[in-house]
Amino acid sequence: MDEAMASVPAEEWDDHSGTPAGNARKAALPAEWTRLLAGLSVAFQPIVQMRTGRCHGMEALLRGLERSPFASPNDLLDAACMQGLLAEVECALHAKAVAAFRALDHWPNAKLFLNIDARVVGVAGSPWLAPFAPAPFAPDVGAPDPRLTISLEISERRELRPDHSIEQAIDRYRQAGIGVALDDFGVGFAGLRLLYESKPDYLKIDRYFIDGIDQDTRKRAIAHALVGYAHALGILIIAEGVETEKEFHTCRDLGCDFAQGYLIARPSLDLRAVPERYGIVEELNRQDRRKPNEARLRLSEVIERQPPLAVNSPKTELLEYFRGDNSPSIAPIVDRQQRPLGLIRERDLKRFVYSRFGSELLRNKGLGDTLLDLVVKSPVCDISTPLDQVIEAFSAEEASDGIIIIEGGEYAGFLSSGALIRLVHERNLAMAADQNPLTRLPGNAAIVRHIERALQEQDRRHVLAYLDFDNFKPFNDRFGFRQGDRAILMFSERLKAWASGNGGFAGHIGGDDFFVALSGTEDEDALARVADLVAQFRSDAESLYDPEAREAGCFEGKDRYGALRRFPLLSASGVAVVIAPGPHRLTPDAINTAIAGHKAIAKESPDKLCTVRLPPP
Repeated sequence: MDEAMASVPAEEWDDHSGTPAGNARKAALPAEWTRLLAGLSVAFQPIVQMRTGRCHGMEALLRGLERSPFASPNDLLDAACMQGLLAEVECALHAKAVAAFRALDHWPNAKLFLNIDARVVGVAGSPWLAPFAPAPFAPDVGAPDPRLTISLEISERRELRPDHSIEQAIDRYRQAGIGVALDDFGVGFAGLRLLYESKPDYLKIDRYFIDGIDQDTRKRAIAHALVGYAHALGILIIAEGVETEKEFHTCRDLGCDFAQGYLIARPSLDLRAVPERYGIVEELNRQDRRKPNEARLRLSEVIERQPPLAVNSPKTELLEYFRGDNSPSIAPIVDRQQRPLGLIRERDLKRFVYSRFGSELLRNKGLGDTLLDLVVKSPVCDISTPLDQVIEAFSAEEASDGIIIIEGGEYAGFLSSGALIRLVHERNLAMAADQNPLTRLPGNAAIVRHIERALQEQDRRHVLAYLDFDNFKPFNDRFGFRQGDRAILMFSERLKAWASGNGGFAGHIGGDDFFVALSGTEDEDALARVADLVAQFRSDAESLYDPEAREAGCFEGKDRYGALRRFPLLSASGVAVVIAPGPHRLTPDAINTAIAGHKAIAKESPDKLCTVRLPPP
């Protein structure tokens, strides 16, 4: 969307600043503002593909405010707004950023991300709106430079103007060839409304949700939901403020496409060139010794490596793409950096192909020779996206043609609706074979796979817990198998809700034996959640008894020798194995041995939970 740069008459451009001279002539800045802005500098911080380390773009950041009356960029913009100069100041700041960006070597290899105040989005005189200048001129040639690709970052921290349509304003940016990113998402005013109305190209998850995400299940759950929703709409995700290796790995595994933060590079005033790649990201990916996830391997096998078309390709090339009996029914469209923009469907061209003058109209350059106006959005999934998330994306209405698959933020192939249906069928068969028929929880094979994956992730903390009922046989004998099944189903529903709410895993070993797991959570927090699960079932189980038994707190039943005696009401107990981060050689058998050796201790414990820490210090 940021390839099709529109043009305006050359006399409306300032060939030295790279910004619309029309804006400057329309509302020139007062001299004091011109002097103030001249004393400021522009730093750049990279936005990097998480799986390749390739530099995708540079965000321009304002520096030098310590030499001004303002403590922050927000203070500066507030002052400009009070004086009615906000649009003019933004235009000047963007001109400064564009000039500094063009001074870097290899700048055409990356996008330029510019922050824009939400208060001027769509307002007359604001940067990048027609009829002024959708694309800066190159000073040396005096013409629009198609190599410059811009994405405007609209911060959610500012309240949007209520008197105009954000959707219409952003459509005007796109018509000018400008991409859109939502900045600081999740901590501001507009929230999901802005996401819905703006249909952005990028969504930047705010640092608040990235900080400590490897240890916070709630943050992971929120990020997971955002990634799934965004990818279903064809939006790419940028994780802001990544500062630790664990945050990087967690964000990457959740499906984030790009990262920005101190771990990769701090904002720099001394940048001389745009690096092609960042070694720190390549090294982090090399150090990850975990096995490729099964979804990645399977998607690699079934995606169609269908060649894409560049958005600036002539329309005659599109007609050739669909020519022939065996030609595909869709054409994936990418920008200059191979980022997918959407699809063009052959059926949408029928009005041109089958009308009397349709082909001539399609070839008529006077009507525009860009493919952008024919592109429709498509769901996007990373090649490592878990299969369940891929299927969830396919359920979106926009996915009727299939899903674009990306790798490292770049187009990798296309997953057709037919291939996805086959994957769904395979998954359903595998789940049916591995589910407990009563509870529909994952069975033994899935539990073993989960334990194996946890043991491979040695940079994270894991809590693996075995749970079973106390005195279940006397209960089952006394009240019957149907009541026993009710107890098992009651606990399984509690486990499903627990796993969903905590970002964990729950499985059914068989009978009254269950398994739960949490990863990336501090010991005390994870153990408290398991203990809460055990305590909740003790309360739930009271509903299985008559009032007399509940009041007595026990029931009469036969023990294993056939003797009649009193048993406490049904409860659960468990052994929680805590695996600390760090190198180890633990195996699933070692976990099973630790659990078996502590089951009796758990049943005698007041809180019905025994904790085992592995490997021992």
